[in-house]
Amino acid sequence: MPRTDVTEFMKDSRLGRVHISVALLCGITLLADGYDVGILGAVIPALTKSWHISHTAAGLLGSAGLAGMLFGGIGLGTVADRIGRKPSLIVSLAVFGVCAGLSAAASGPVVFDVLRFCAGLGLGGALPLTATLSAEYAPRRWRSSFVMWTSIGYATGALLAAAVSRAAIGSWGWRGVILTGAFPLLLVPVLALFLPESLEWLVRGGRTDRARRIMAAVAGPGRVAADAELYAAPSADRVPMVRLFERRYVLRTVLLAFAFSGCLLMLYAILTWLPTLVAKSGLSVAGGLTMLILLNGGGVVGIVINGALAGRVAVSRIVLGSYACVAVSLIVLGFAHSDLTIGMLAFLAGMFAYGSSVAENAYSTLVYPDELRGTGTGWCLGIGRVGAIAGPYLGGALLDHEVPLKLAYLVFAAAGVVSLAAVTIVQRHRTGGGTHGTIAAGAALGPVEP
Repeated sequence: MPRTDVTEFMKDSRLGRVHISVALLCGITLLADGYDVGILGAVIPALTKSWHISHTAAGLLGSAGLAGMLFGGIGLGTVADRIGRKPSLIVSLAVFGVCAGLSAAASGPVVFDVLRFCAGLGLGGALPLTATLSAEYAPRRWRSSFVMWTSIGYATGALLAAAVSRAAIGSWGWRGVILTGAFPLLLVPVLALFLPESLEWLVRGGRTDRARRIMAAVAGPGRVAADAELYAAPSADRVPMVRLFERRYVLRTVLLAFAFSGCLLMLYAILTWLPTLVAKSGLSVAGGLTMLILLNGGGVVGIVINGALAGRVAVSRIVLGSYACVAVSLIVLGFAHSDLTIGMLAFLAGMFAYGSSVAENAYSTLVYPDELRGTGTGWCLGIGRVGAIAGPYLGGALLDHEVPLKLAYLVFAAAGVVSLAAVTIVQRHRTGGGTHGTIAAGAALGPVEP
């Protein structure tokens, strides 16, 4: 009896309607994540005035959603293994959409915080499922394009949020703008109708009839022998995290924690507070939102450039260069006064901040041996969320203490310098005498991870 590995079947398949549907739906799901973060940064100036709260309290509004994402990402994996990737993703997106919509009616910051945390729980569960399905349905020769699309989805979402806010906040108010964040509810029936279930999950659960129907839709009827035994290769066993702290790995493990945390602290701090900070330079509310549009537009460009460089330039050079450039952009931004200069620097800061976040995901796959790669990458992404959670709060605290504008930008840039120093030391101590290492084009570049 012939045997067919469904994972290899999908990797070797030709690009078609099913693949494009999965890539599109997963990209839009990540767009919802970026939109959620971008919309909060756009309305925070209005929130602080409406509720008469401090900037620190407003920063907690941003940190609450990111904290919810941390716990949501941890908790939903077990549920998805039991009920399937597709229903878990649909439920997660529905929870996020409902809570995001309800937050528009919040009576005060405490209720808003709770709803933001709950929305984060849903979104945090959706993101890893989106990444899993997108990777599983990507044909081998199109993997780079799939990863690029999902990566761009986040930055595009934040860009759309800034554009919508700039156009509508004057007439709709902040509540109307926040309400637009519930748009993922429109995706729920679309996902239910058009998103296929994970082939690997179906086969491992004995649901081979459903798997065959999906495979027929991918490759055409008759391409898989009717008597073929379908199987999915067992996933690699998860290595205990304690292995990362063995003597030969402990230095890179600790330093990468600083690198990932510093990068995401910097990114989420400027995503949340850029409109407020540039207002201190004399720009209007609309001008601040324009800078947020430029910041996220730069992010889209940065991700595209990273994708083009992957496989051509050592990923460590991309990471180190991006860290350095975003730090310099932020420092110079503190001294800028004209609209044109601020806009150019905001664009550059976004380009290199998003670029460094995506590139460091790829770098983390190079610094551990094969048996530790999955655990090491999971550690980096998980610990990086601590920096993401801290970023909005830190920015608010700096504003409340009336820190000079130049110093505030310098603090954010310092996080990038810490990341730069950490990866530089890791690179000098890596196995193989400090070689930079390369990756196949697009092979390891992944979505921005909050």
